[in-house]
Amino acid sequence: MEEPSLHLVRAFVTVVEHQSFAKAAKELRMTPSSVSRLVKALEEQLGVLLINRTTRAMSLTDAGQRYFSDCGAAFDLLRGAYERTRDEQHLPRGTLKLSVSVSFGREQVVPHLSAFMQAYPQLQLDLLMTDRYVDIVAEGVAVAIRIGHLPDSTLIARKLLENRRILVAAPCYLERHGAPKDIEELNRHECLVSTANHDGQIWRLTSHAGERSFHPRGRTRADSGDAVKRLCVDGLGVAFHSEVTMAESIRSGELVQVLPQWTGKETGVYCVCPPRPIGAAAKAFIDFLSSRWNESLRSALIRPET
Repeated sequence: MEEPSLHLVRAFVTVVEHQSFAKAAKELRMTPSSVSRLVKALEEQLGVLLINRTTRAMSLTDAGQRYFSDCGAAFDLLRGAYERTRDEQHLPRGTLKLSVSVSFGREQVVPHLSAFMQAYPQLQLDLLMTDRYVDIVAEGVAVAIRIGHLPDSTLIARKLLENRRILVAAPCYLERHGAPKDIEELNRHECLVSTANHDGQIWRLTSHAGERSFHPRGRTRADSGDAVKRLCVDGLGVAFHSEVTMAESIRSGELVQVLPQWTGKETGVYCVCPPRPIGAAAKAFIDFLSSRWNESLRSALIRPET
């Protein structure tokens, strides 16, 4: 006996599932007479009647019931294989190369990576932690987390958090030198200068009173935001640093915000991707990190006094 073609079996299974040639024809995008001919051809190949049909009703024969039971289960397996194969095309896999600054990455990104990797076991991670500017296209980075104002470019950016720079110092430093009461008093304080970018060397401060540019002076300069933060926690001076980077240290009491009425302009924390369709791995990471930050970091951020 010749093995029936799959399209004949599919027509039969669809008719039985819908208990109607007309409804089966609609799903198969055929005419009812065409579906009827396919079922009849299947019966002829099998040499057995599968469906009793009259002008008013249809019913399965015993052979038809057994055949449908077997074929229906087989089609369920085929549908499951199709759906799994289709869905797997959108699952994160391969290598995700991620770039983030040292201090912020260590405190606000790395603690979430274990849970992310457990959630996506088919994914490999290549983590690049540096305070230098990373050309994400040239270096093959899928996602870069950047803090501050973003220059106009063709890169794709998604803002995940509000941010600004704030003035901070350690309690031990303030006990020795007192807290500044205004910007002019900062001139007599040790200021920790970041040379990682130009913004760290000129402190642009804003408040309801307007804007001020302050040129910090101090004995210590560093090209690493992580180093500036550590030196500040150790009581070496006043720093003008990213709020999202300092939030946990303020919450723990390691640092205190000074002159809270003066902050940098509103900026943000962004996930930045190359100018091409965002891959499944990059999208999964951005969504995952945003969700985790919603649960933790947002509540730790400092809001300016009114």
